[in-house]
This record gives sequence, structure tokens and C-alpha cells, in this order.
Amino acid sequence: MSTVPIPTTALTLDEINPASFDFWLRDDVEGALAKLRHERPVAWHQHPDSGKGFWSITRFDDVAAATRDWETFSSAYGIQAMTDPEDMQYMGAIRSMISTDPPKHTKLRGVVNRGFTPKMIARAEDAVRERARRIVDAIAPKGEAEFVTEVADALPVAIICDMMGVPEGDRAKLLDLTNRLLAGGDRDFGGTRDSLLQAAGELREYGLWLGKKRLEHPENDLTTTLVHAEVDGEAMPPEDLGPFFLLLIAAGNETTRTAISQGMWAFTQFPHEKRKWQADLEGLSASAVEEIIRWASPVMHMRRTVTRDTTFAGAQMQRNQKIAMWYISANRDEKYFPDPYRFDIARTPNEQGAFGTGGAHFCLGSHLARREVTAMFVELFRRLPDIEATAEPERLRSNFIRGIKRLPVAFRPA
Repeated sequence: MSTVPIPTTALTLDEINPASFDFWLRDDVEGALAKLRHERPVAWHQHPDSGKGFWSITRFDDVAAATRDWETFSSAYGIQAMTDPEDMQYMGAIRSMISTDPPKHTKLRGVVNRGFTPKMIARAEDAVRERARRIVDAIAPKGEAEFVTEVADALPVAIICDMMGVPEGDRAKLLDLTNRLLAGGDRDFGGTRDSLLQAAGELREYGLWLGKKRLEHPENDLTTTLVHAEVDGEAMPPEDLGPFFLLLIAAGNETTRTAISQGMWAFTQFPHEKRKWQADLEGLSASAVEEIIRWASPVMHMRRTVTRDTTFAGAQMQRNQKIAMWYISANRDEKYFPDPYRFDIARTPNEQGAFGTGGAHFCLGSHLARREVTAMFVELFRRLPDIEATAEPERLRSNFIRGIKRLPVAFRPA
């Protein structure tokens, strides 16, 4: 099997600017990231889409090092390169778990850990599979579908809302709010910083409303767990539930939806890998899902804020500057992934960094995401084995989520 060549770009180093939303709609993104990784692995980028600008970190080792050094690279001022500290304070997200550092982060993470352990996720296996079956039931007779809205959207939003105890009638609203929250510069979902902030505020308010409801009438769900939890021996104030709710609903929905959508497109481009998995659905599931997640890299970056003047990988960084750790580039680093531009569902080892590269902020929902991606593709490939995309995906205009907005598919009706 021949090695897939490293992609190229006609852009010069100074022309490569991942701060721009439009950069991510280019066909030579992989080549541009490879050029940065090899020639300018720590690069400063300034663009109106990025607020006050930021440093890009593109090599796996550097991303891992920055992730682990939370004292120098803090999460406490926001996680998106496009937002600045004053934006996040307005949102109130500074109080949420993802926007804190140890030791506070460790304590808050312990509150929700009980709902996301491998044992707890294994208990949810039947519910995930049943939801996947119902989704395929709905599209199977039609012979065609809009894959993102009818398949990829449907599973993760149902599962996280089930876990949080969100009423069925409110779920479409929450899906719309998470789309707006993570839309970057895509005008289909607002596409402005004000739209992002407004969506975040509405999600927080909904979480506060649901939390108060669960204080009065507890249920067997994660929202009830949160509002009755204690941190340092004291009950969590209901007002703290809003940021928690925002984080869990958004992270539990958007990233898995993107992995499933990007996975469908990958299997259309590489049908031999689809046939390989279909020939051994159970045996190859674990490695196939890791490769889908590496290939998709749904969250393209996480942002940190420099807490003190420092030198990092040869770059002189100043206090209060932002850095963006590009997982989408780290997951193509030739040092860690031999032949990284080959989509190979049997790839092993595959220590992909899409869930984080270690440190305190490793993705809490990684086990759940793996279960959902597995269940969805196993169900699709068993019942609709010839399913494939019939047109190029319509991509989200974002420098944060590697989303697909629309992807038409066709298959033999079943």
C-alpha cells in the first residue's frame, strides 16, 4: 500500500491565517496546516474574525505541552480563539467547568464525573442503540436523506437531553441554541459574536430554569445530580447550573454530530474502508471509531490565555495573549501518525488527540461519544450497506467546529 503524499498549498507562510473563518472553507487547508507545522509551528495570527489575535500551535508535542501547563496557559478566560476575556465574563462562562483551572476545575469535574464514567456509559448502551435504530427506521424506506439533520443531529441531542432530563418539546430549541453558540462566522446560524453571546445566555437561563425545577421535583437525571451536589461541603447554588448546562448540552451534541457527519463523508470518499468495516462490524468497531474521530477532529482548536510572559517553542509570548491549540493539525502530525493522510479504520496504535492531549481538560464525554458513533454506523451499515453521500458536504464557516451543515445521502430503501 503506497503512502499518501503530504498535501500542499500555494499560500506563503504569511498568507496562511487560521484566524479567518474563510480560511477553513479552502480546499488546501490540510496543506496549509502541514506547512505551518513544518516551517512555522508556533505562529502569530491577526484577523478581524479572531478578536485581538492569537498564537497558533500546530505540532502534537507542543499542543500536549501547552495543555498540561495550566499555570502558564489558563482556561479561565474562554475556549474559543474568536472571543476575548471580556466576552466570556459577560457570558458568565468563566464559572463553568471548562473555563476553570485546577484545583477548582478538579472539584467541579468531580461533580459530573459520576454521570460519565465508563460503567455509567455502558449502562446507557441499550438506550443509545435503540435511538440509533429508531433513526434508521425513519429514513430506511425513503432511499435518501439529508444526513446531518435526519441522522447525525438526531442521536447525540437525544442522548444528552435524555441524560439531562430535558423535555422532548424543548429539544429543538436547545439544538438551535447550540448551533448558534458554536457557529463561528456562519450566517445560517447568526454568525456574529453578539449571536454567540446571546445563545450562551439563553442556554444558561434554560439551565437555571431546569435546575430550579429539579430542586423542587428531583428526577433520575444528571440535572438533579448537579443541583443536589456539594462542592467543598456546600451545596452548589442554582445559578451555577447555567454554565454547567451550557457546557454539557453543547459539548454532548455538536462534537458527536460532527464526527458522525465527517465519518459519513469519509466512507463515501474511501468506500474500501466502509467495505472493510462491514466485513467485520464488531471486530473493527473500536479502531474504526478512533480513526473517524482522528480524521474528523470535530473541535479544531481549544484556546488558552497566557498568564505570564514566557518563551514557548522559541516564541516570545506576552501575558494576556491567546493561544490556539490546533487538534486538527496535531492529528496529522507525521511523528505520531504514520501515513497521516490515509483514512485507515484498522490504524493501530491511534492515540488521536481530538478528545484532548492529556491534562485536566481531557474530554469528559469521550466514552459516550465513542458509543454513539459506534452505534450509529453499525446500525447504518447493517441495514443500509450501500449508503453514501451524493454531493459534496456544505461546510460550516467556523474556525472552531469542523462542522458539516448539509450532506445528502442515498441508499437502497429497506
